[in-house]
Amino acid sequence: MELKSRTTLDSKLLLEIIESISTAVVALNEDSSYFFINIAGLNMLGISTKFPPLSQLKPSIGHQSLGQHIADVCADNHSKMIRDFKFKNFEGDEKIVDCNISQVNINKDNIILIELSETGRLHSISLEQNLIEQERATREMIKGLSHEIKNPLGGILGAAQILEKSLDNDYKKFTDIIKKETDRLVNLLNDMALPATSIDKSYINIHEATEHVIDLFKFDIKNKKIDFKKNYDPSIPDVYTNKEQLIQALINLVRNSIQALEFKGYVEIRTRSESSYTIGNQKYPLVVKIDVIDNGPGIKEEKLKEIFYPMVSTKSDGMGLGLTIAQSIIMQNSGLIECSSKHRETIFTIVLPLRSYDND
Repeated sequence: MELKSRTTLDSKLLLEIIESISTAVVALNEDSSYFFINIAGLNMLGISTKFPPLSQLKPSIGHQSLGQHIADVCADNHSKMIRDFKFKNFEGDEKIVDCNISQVNINKDNIILIELSETGRLHSISLEQNLIEQERATREMIKGLSHEIKNPLGGILGAAQILEKSLDNDYKKFTDIIKKETDRLVNLLNDMALPATSIDKSYINIHEATEHVIDLFKFDIKNKKIDFKKNYDPSIPDVYTNKEQLIQALINLVRNSIQALEFKGYVEIRTRSESSYTIGNQKYPLVVKIDVIDNGPGIKEEKLKEIFYPMVSTKSDGMGLGLTIAQSIIMQNSGLIECSSKHRETIFTIVLPLRSYDND
């Protein structure tokens, strides 16, 4: 196929081509006013009627402003590529893009050309793949650790059974708690050692699990200064998962939030559904998200990539196993735990695929 000569392409056709591409294209005059912006650029930047200057875009913490990058290009007279540039657009939505900035000469005028390719979801998928590889690497370690834990749990259970025989009925409720929690932990460890296909799953209302976890923590006197908030979507259908494992994962996440708050602040559990979502290499038409949100000090960006590794903790007295175990549990249920954090807002998100009853 013979390419059409550039000289024969009229301006209308060129404009239609630029308007049709998915890459956001923004051209600025030397005074930073808009020379041109295509439809993808309007959508990405959140521009509707007014055209606010790009200098008003707010970069994420740790990122230079777009205005500063443009100034660098103008000063050095060379193009610049910024990978995974994070900013909030004019509608307040966070974006992650690859941004290329260059100078071009049009009719003897210097024009700043900015190309923005959204990589937010690709960035998340890459992080998710890393999480999946981490989980595979730590599964064998968890199997060995579970064997070491089950031995003392057996001793605790035996001691509780012997102690129960010498106690009045008024005190047996405490040994019942010890026995019940010991059994639950043993079952949990056994389940974690099984392949995902062997996990006992059923359709459950996820809000029964979230309510149970909130009750566990709400009635603990140590948490009297914690405000537990609920933000549920009641339209979410039942989820095919292991209820006990989901409860354990939520317990680990909520406990992590409470410790980060140093027992003063709020913990919010929010549930939502989202369509067309990729977990690892698998794309699902619909997923449910359970967010555990706290207003603690946040997690440093460089630490976010490590928090699901075993023995990694943001607390000086922590063992760093809670998040690893929670991630392993959710992955056994075909899901994933993600984390985002900034000052005074950390969100741990459990993502689980939603499936219809017809797909059993």
